[in-house]
Amino acid sequence: MWKAIVLLAAAVGVATSLPARADYPDHAIRLVVPYPTGAGTDSSARIVADALSRRLGQQVVVDNKPGASGTIGVDYVAKSAPDGYTLLWTSIDSITLVPALKGPKLPYRVPEDLAFIGKFCETGMALVASSKLPVNNLAEFIAYAKANPGKINYGSSGVGGAPHLGTLLLAKYSDIKLTHVPYKGIAPAMNDLLGGQIDFALLTPVTIVPQLGSDKIKVLGITAPARHPMVPNAPTVRELGLAQATVTVWYGMMAPAKTPAPILERLRSELLAVAQSPEVKEKLAAAGLELTPVMGDAFEKAVVDEIAQWRSIIQSEGIVAED
Repeated sequence: MWKAIVLLAAAVGVATSLPARADYPDHAIRLVVPYPTGAGTDSSARIVADALSRRLGQQVVVDNKPGASGTIGVDYVAKSAPDGYTLLWTSIDSITLVPALKGPKLPYRVPEDLAFIGKFCETGMALVASSKLPVNNLAEFIAYAKANPGKINYGSSGVGGAPHLGTLLLAKYSDIKLTHVPYKGIAPAMNDLLGGQIDFALLTPVTIVPQLGSDKIKVLGITAPARHPMVPNAPTVRELGLAQATVTVWYGMMAPAKTPAPILERLRSELLAVAQSPEVKEKLAAAGLELTPVMGDAFEKAVVDEIAQWRSIIQSEGIVAED
């Protein structure tokens, strides 16, 4: 935690020394989540919004604006008034993965169009197959896919999202061909997986916990560097000989570019305080999320570096947006 405090101090140090406006906030704040309800971005946003509401003395209201791998909601915030009353809570998908894949085709630019408040938490994704698929582990899944090229359908939160690129990496290094079915968010993809309309998806562990032990899904592994406490029997992709398919998903807060520095300082300070709350830590753990706060300039630098890393992977592996 001391590292996060140092990062916050560094971020504040390069900002203006003016104090935060005494009247901010004087009315409700809208926290835009560019994905549907029921997934990791939404659940983590609601945990933080509740805690921030109490600290700021004004309601922080979660507003879901899903679509296009999160880019619709991000663009909405990027073009909103930079007054601290419209904020963004999003994930790796719309901030590093989609920009790395689509670049200048997007309606917003990263990092130029955003002010970076703080990365907050992260998780890996479980490799989940429909029980209708005649496989019981990843080796059998790969063998079946090779015997039936293109016949396995996988769902994602949209083109360029972590479930999409994570599955492409898995397919690339397994030498298999799968068919992509993009959705407006991972929650509707999960619903279709449970209903047997699609065969496979990468899902955050908390998303599938209610279905563990049911006859609807099979967990074949996890993309995180280490096993996850919610699915402890699921081996990592590294354990399964596919370390190149390791992917984690982070969540964090941003604002429109040109938001006044005193407001950003206030929000960073309060977000870090929320991260230190035992109640919030407990709720995050229950949601399968690991607290990993990085504030301000350090967060922005990490995003820029991550875009470059993903762009290199996308180019070297020949990954393209097929839809």
